[in-house]
Order: sequence, then C-alpha cells, then structure tokens
Amino acid sequence: MILLVPLAMWLCTANCYLAFFKDGPQAFRRSVLASAIFLFFFIGAGTELLSAFNLINSYVVITAWLLFNVALIFISARLQGKHKLNLRSISRFWMQSGKAFFRKLGVFTIIILGSLALCTLIVAIVATPNNLDSLSYHLSRLGYWVQNGNVEHYASHIERAISFSPFSEYVHLHTYLLSGSDRYFQLAQWLSLAGILICVSLIVELFSASAVQLRIALVFAATLPIVVLESMTTQNDLMVAFFVIATAFYCFDFTQNRKPIAFLFLALAVAIGIMTKGTFVFYALPFGFYLLVFTLGRADLWKSLALLLAGTVVLVLLLNAPFWYRTHQIFGSPVGTMSNGNRNDIRRPADFISSLSKHTALHLGFVSPGNRYNQFLESRLTDLHAAMDVPLNRPGSGMPFKMNKLNFNEDFAHNFFGMWLILLSIPLLFFARLVPHAKWYALAAFCSYLIFCLFIGYQTYGSRLHIPFFVLAAPVMGLVYGSVMRAVPGKILLTILWLFALPFALLSVTHPLLSTRWFFENVFPPINNALNLHIHVGPGNANLMQESIIFSPPEKIIWGDHLAEIQNLTSFIESRNPQKIGFDLKEASYDYAFQYSLRKEGRIFEHVAVRNPSKVLENPAFKPDLILAEVYEGAAFDCHGQKYVLGFHTLDKWVYIPANNLK
Repeated sequence: MILLVPLAMWLCTANCYLAFFKDGPQAFRRSVLASAIFLFFFIGAGTELLSAFNLINSYVVITAWLLFNVALIFISARLQGKHKLNLRSISRFWMQSGKAFFRKLGVFTIIILGSLALCTLIVAIVATPNNLDSLSYHLSRLGYWVQNGNVEHYASHIERAISFSPFSEYVHLHTYLLSGSDRYFQLAQWLSLAGILICVSLIVELFSASAVQLRIALVFAATLPIVVLESMTTQNDLMVAFFVIATAFYCFDFTQNRKPIAFLFLALAVAIGIMTKGTFVFYALPFGFYLLVFTLGRADLWKSLALLLAGTVVLVLLLNAPFWYRTHQIFGSPVGTMSNGNRNDIRRPADFISSLSKHTALHLGFVSPGNRYNQFLESRLTDLHAAMDVPLNRPGSGMPFKMNKLNFNEDFAHNFFGMWLILLSIPLLFFARLVPHAKWYALAAFCSYLIFCLFIGYQTYGSRLHIPFFVLAAPVMGLVYGSVMRAVPGKILLTILWLFALPFALLSVTHPLLSTRWFFENVFPPINNALNLHIHVGPGNANLMQESIIFSPPEKIIWGDHLAEIQNLTSFIESRNPQKIGFDLKEASYDYAFQYSLRKEGRIFEHVAVRNPSKVLENPAFKPDLILAEVYEGAAFDCHGQKYVLGFHTLDKWVYIPANNLK
C-alpha cells in the first residue's frame, strides 16, 4: 500500500500542472513542489483529524489514502477534460522539459548530483534507522501513537517525544502504517533534499538564466557535508529546511510574477514548517518581512496581503493548535521546556557578536599538522572576546565552545568549504552584477542567520540547525560565483565540492556504505602519522570503526558495540514472555531501539515511574509483567500498587519482575 503515496504524488503533480502552471515557466518543477506541499498538508491535517476519533491504525490510514487518490483521479479527469489533455500527453511534456533542464545542467553536474544521490539513497533504504535523536524521540513516538490509536501526549521519560514539533514523525507514521515497515523512514529526509534542490533551481532561475550559476548553486547545496549525512537519517532538519526555502521561493516568486496562487502555497509552507521545527520561524522571518514591505508599498496588493495573513493564521492554527494545546496542558507552555537551555541571553551588542562569531567558527575548523590551523583560529576568537570584554563561554550563551576538526557524524559534521565560500562571497556581492531582487534575496538569507544567532546560543551540534541558512545561501553562492567565474574555474570549484562531499556519503560514522573499519585501520593511520594530525582512533572511540551497512544485520546497526549486552538483556525478557512491558528510562534513552528489539504482536509498552510533568498521564491501571529500567530503583520498588524485585541486570540496565511472579 506504500505505492499509494507515489501514485498520489503523480496525480497531484498532474492536477497542479493543469490547474496552475501549464502555460508558465518551470511548469513541471513548480507542479512537483506544489504537489509535495499539498500532500504534506494532507498528512498533517489528516493525522490530527483521525487522531481526534482514535482512528490512527493501518486500516483507516490506508482507506484515507485510497479515498484521497480517488478524489485526485476525479479532479484529474475534470481538469483533463477542461484542458483537452490526458496524462500521457502531460507525461510526454514533462519528459521533454526534463531533458531540457538536464541539458542545462550538463553531464558533469548530473554526475556529481547523481553519484551523491545514489549513494545516499542506497543507505537511506538499506540501513536501519540508528540516529541517536531518532532512537530517543523521533521514532519512539510512533509505537505509542499506533498503540494508543491517536497522537495525544502520553507519559514519557523523554520530554522531547511529547514537546518537540511532530510533523516529520507524522510522515513516518503514515509510511509505517501503509507499509508495515520502517524501510521508508529515511526517505523523508532524502526526498526533502530533492525538494530543496528543486527550490534552489527555481530561485536561481527567478534571477538569472545562467547555466553556470544554476550548476554552482545546486552543487553547493547538495555537497554540504551535514546535508549529505542528514539525507540518510530520520531527523527533521532537512525537512524544515525544505519548508524554509519553499517559503523564500514563494515570497520572491510573488514579487517577481505577481501571481496570487503563490500565496496559497506560501501559507501552506509556513503552517507545515512551523509544525516541523521551531527554528523555521527564525529563518523564514526575513522573507516574510520583505514580502510585507513589498505589498504594503502597493495599495493594489493590500487585499491580497490581508487574505494571505488571514489564511496563514488559520492554517497555522488548524495544524498546530491541537499539538500546542496538548503540550501546554502538560508543561504550561505550547512549546514545552526542553529548548529553554538553547536560548541566547543577549544583553549588549558584544554578546551578539560573540554568538555570531562562535556559530560561524563552528564550521571553520579543520585538520592540520599539529592542529596549528585550529589553534590559530581559536586564538583569534579568544582575542576577539577579550577585546570585547566578553568571556568566550559566557553563562547564557550556550554550550562550551569547541573547534571541530573533521567529523562524519550527522549531528556534528560541519560545512568547512561552505562557510568559507559564504564568507568570501560577502565582498563579492558588492561587485557581482545581480538584479535588485537577487540582492534583496541575499540580504534576507544573511539576515536569517543573524536572527538565528541572536536567539539561539552556540551548540556543538549547531551545524545541523544551520542547514536552512546554508540551503538559503545556495542560490546566492550560485549567483555570485557564477557571475565571476568562467566555465573552467566553475568546474574546478564543483570538483572540489564533490570530492570533499563523497567521503561523507560513503563513510558515515553511524551507517557507512563502505566499511569505516577498513578506512580507520588501514588508510587513515599512515595519513595521521605523516601529517602529524594528532587524531586518536582507538578503544575510546571504537564506534568510528563500523562494518558496511550492506553486510550488517539491523540490530547491529542500531546497537553497535552494545549488541551482545542487549542480546543478553532481551533473551532474559523473552524468556518470561511478557505482554506488558514498563519502561523506566532516561531522557536520552534509546526508546525506539528497545521497542525495535522487543516488539511482538500484542505486546504493549508504557513508561512508568515518570519523573517529569507528563507523569500526570501515567496509567495507574497498567500493571507491567516486567519493567526495563535505566535507573537503579534498588533491590525492590513499588509501581502502580505492585511490588517489583530485581530479576536481571547488565552494566547500566536493570529488569524488575513482579514479586508475586518469581520464577
């Protein structure tokens, strides 16, 4: 039944083409973008609607998608009759326009984009999800939602699972219920990157017809290390980046073409973007402000502006109000409390300069002989803070600062070449021949980064939070460097970006396509010694050395070096054949991983002995057959009126069993 999704995408694309874009430029890409936004809206609104009636189950979701496809077929038939076209002729036109677009890209650019897309697609499909945040809260939500038949909040030791924006997980929920498998989870991020590249191409073509500028922009976006790595995970940073850049596109598309239909997709993108991740607001704000100023200056657009504002408010509340209400009931805030520690405490201009410099320096570190390059940069950063009389690690400014070297993890990889290209493009912006709208776009993109650095403190994993800025900057990089480079220098730049990105597609720490063990045991040591890089690879970071996901069993991918311990744990649990398992976990627990290893037809999981405000949702009638704990509760403890005693333990996990049911 998972094929209902691509069928809906194809039908919706055809309908958008016939209804809105048939006679316009970039008709196919615009139709695909609009179709994706419509489908995302269907998922978001449909999930909340079904949840209100406790109908989150495979039968109802499959029925909903069948009805949705029937409706799309009916609409398609009406539109085909109106325009005297059929799906075959439409598809033939799409093929022709696709060939023209690929000719514009050129063979070399297609090889770059295609090679990265193929490597990451294989990993996204083959590898079992094992990202730390995904195991903790992104995916753990799904089991409880399906079990409960709704997406209401539930008692959980992991506050992020019931307070962080849920849209990307709604997408995973639908693919899981349609397919009965987790095989398609990581495709959401991979396809989000495809959508980002469509938006980048459309934005560049709003301002220029240059093939060189288009190629540089697309390759810049596709080769960012953090982007390459995240396209193979179940996180949500690429998905929110898609809605951010779609918002930016529709803002400037309207100012360029004045077609009101852009407002519909803009309002939808804003509503779903807010539902995806809170950082959406910081990056989208400058583009909304630009559109507001543009329309306020033209009296004939005031009515359209009023409709846009009203429609956006309605859609934002329609999609987000139910979740905000549920969260406020538990935490006293519609966005929970887990993100409070990331807020920046800015009291004077020097504090903002400190934040901006640390966020930027996060991407500038690299490997060098004796680590002298990083030491030099960090020394300059320290000097800057001393001159401003601001401590480098001032309280309220985020995590302690740390220079990156080279990281292949999707939480910590940084964009070394990307940030340097952005910094070097700033003076070039004053000399590059760009149309006025392109310069306004560049200003809005840079302002989005400034706003983010104003409100959010430095974090060691901040690179992935910067993804929306880097993809917003991609069209700017294409326009600037494409205007000052001829064909040969442009190809050299593309080659450098490609060669630097390929290792990230092949050697991810968490799910490598090629064996990282082979690399770190055979290739890296001679390089490390010859260049005096002082990078330690050994027992302390053994997880760097992984076998290829092609040859690794799913549980090995999830648990890594802890697999033997988990197998002993699950063997004991299975020996008791429990139907109801209680989880007594920590905030950073691998909740989904436990569900994955222990799930069984009819088995129920619930969190017990919860120690945060969601404890009010704990079900006192739930009497687990055993409790899996990551917190030592002593030799015995009471839970829901029943006494449990310690029956098994490993290094940092304990299993408690009912005292009246000892074996």
